[in-house]
Amino acid sequence: MRNNSSHKPFVVRPPTGEDRVVEPGAATTSLPFATFALVFAGRGGATVTIHVDARPITCPPSGTETATRAPQTVNAPMTITPAQRLVLCALCEPLLANAGPRAAPATYAEIGSRLGRRPQYIRNVVKAIRESLSGHGVPALTADDDNAVHDDFRWALARWAVRSGVVDLVQITALLPGGEGRDGRR
Repeated sequence: MRNNSSHKPFVVRPPTGEDRVVEPGAATTSLPFATFALVFAGRGGATVTIHVDARPITCPPSGTETATRAPQTVNAPMTITPAQRLVLCALCEPLLANAGPRAAPATYAEIGSRLGRRPQYIRNVVKAIRESLSGHGVPALTADDDNAVHDDFRWALARWAVRSGVVDLVQITALLPGGEGRDGRR
């Protein structure tokens, strides 16, 4: 989808996960979702939502991916401990289980409450994950990175975890107590 407006952005809202703001002149895709909503700002603060079902015009993933790098350029795989994976699952749970504005990474306090740990413990685990990932070339996870906007790296870390497949709803269901999103959906 391309935004041909000269001054108004619009939002692509997938069934789960964060909204994608499409600025004027920019473009995005709804993938991997074939159903989604387009949200436009109307007059007086009202919004207009259009629900799109693109299943008839989209192809299912082929599952056959070609290698994009020579083996010599690939880093050794990063090891994520079970405790780190649990914290990542709790961080990403609201992002994967909710839609729209509620689809945001959990705070340290929320993760601590979910896992029965203190927020400082969660902060330390997240810091260790960020430092390790940064050493593996994942951008925007440390203050030294030019892409880092501020000192809250939860969004960058959660986006990496979801996009890389390290965390998904299956793992959240299997690993977290209660095994479901905060809104009760499985």
